[in-house]
Amino acid sequence: MATIETTFLGLALQSPIIVGSSSLTGQARTIAELAKAGAGAVVLKSLFEEQILNEAAREAGRGGVVYGHDDLDGFVSYYTKKHSISEYIGLIKASKAASPIPVIASINAISNGEWKSIASEIAAAGADALQLNLFVNPFDENRSADQLEALYTDIVRSVKAVCSIPLAAKIGPYFTAIPRMVRALAQAGADSVILFNRYQSPDIDIDKLAFHTAPAISSAGEYVQALRWVSLVSGSAGVPVIGATGIHDDQALIKMLLAGSPAVEVVSTVLRNGHKQIGAMNKGLSDWMDAHGYTSIAAFRGAMAGKAPADRASLERFQYIKTFGDAN
Repeated sequence: MATIETTFLGLALQSPIIVGSSSLTGQARTIAELAKAGAGAVVLKSLFEEQILNEAAREAGRGGVVYGHDDLDGFVSYYTKKHSISEYIGLIKASKAASPIPVIASINAISNGEWKSIASEIAAAGADALQLNLFVNPFDENRSADQLEALYTDIVRSVKAVCSIPLAAKIGPYFTAIPRMVRALAQAGADSVILFNRYQSPDIDIDKLAFHTAPAISSAGEYVQALRWVSLVSGSAGVPVIGATGIHDDQALIKMLLAGSPAVEVVSTVLRNGHKQIGAMNKGLSDWMDAHGYTSIAAFRGAMAGKAPADRASLERFQYIKTFGDAN
């Protein structure tokens, strides 16, 4: 009978399904429920650098002297950060106590300045690994692509220097040269690269003529973007490359494993279908492995990782050869 155990960041996982950072992973109680449902690991709800810094700036803007501190900005900034981080450290400790599966802390980094000391505290609290969700503002027309990419690697390098636990870097798809970016992150110290972050997007209300937020939940077909790049880079990145976004069922899970991913991150399918979806995906994977004679994930992982010339040609093709609607 097939075993669906795998390893990620040196951690033993009972399943290749990692529940990603979301409202599902913000409480120790729900994390324990996800473990019982069959999740291999969880990524805690993220600590946002931007949110902490904005809160500190807002409080500091009120003016005055607090507890004898003349430097209000410095005091409030320190207090706000420590308060937010203290709550997060508590979540790590409670989650570790409530669940036997690996707990991966998560921080959303937008700059290279605030996270080095925080990473040390997260490791000391008992997190099994740390995931950096990286997004550097690309909207400044005076910043070149090289400058933006350098900030990504600088953040990873700075955090890795003070982080005693495995470090994963999760990025979005908006790079000109994704293989180069993945390799650069690995060289900077990332122990894994995760493809891809799904960012908040705007939409337009055509009646009110106003912007609003587009739906946050992914659709089932979105996995194909990550599938292409996991297949293309998993064999040459030097570190494990993980698929994320749009993985809604056991078929998408199996495809990612075939592409070379040792595990996957899921969120939307569990939000939509409940914790039972984890068990359904695990069973679908196990049944498929039994049907094909595989006793372990290692026996087939990476079988479709773009090794053969014909496979690589399919992965690198972007243009349609025929026009939709051609007659047969």
